[in-house]
Amino acid sequence: MPLRIGLAVALLEAVALAVIGVVSLVLALSDDATFVGFAAGVLVFLVLIAGLLFLAVRALWSGKRWGRGPVITWQLLQFAAGASSLSTVVWWAATVPMVAAVVVIVALLLPVSLAATSGAGGPDAVA
Repeated sequence: MPLRIGLAVALLEAVALAVIGVVSLVLALSDDATFVGFAAGVLVFLVLIAGLLFLAVRALWSGKRWGRGPVITWQLLQFAAGASSLSTVVWWAATVPMVAAVVVIVALLLPVSLAATSGAGGPDAVA
């Protein structure tokens, strides 16, 4: 159960990243054409991160351990970004990603989750 919760939150984060990228591009297109290139770059970056998160969540769901690294790395980056922006944004805009990051990390590192995702995930010759 904890693994499912952690993976569901990480999947929601991936969807949120893609949505934020699309919204930033739409806002740039509707406002003025000055930042369209920048918004398109942000969209590409966020979609790539969302895609990696999706693949990592899928791997963890399949029991492969390689997905744990990208998911936890993203959570650490997300927590750091939230912590550094606490004084500059509305409190919930920084706190919600920080809480989500803690939930995912704890859920993925519980012994039951580690046992469920202990598959090698690589060729048999490597393991």
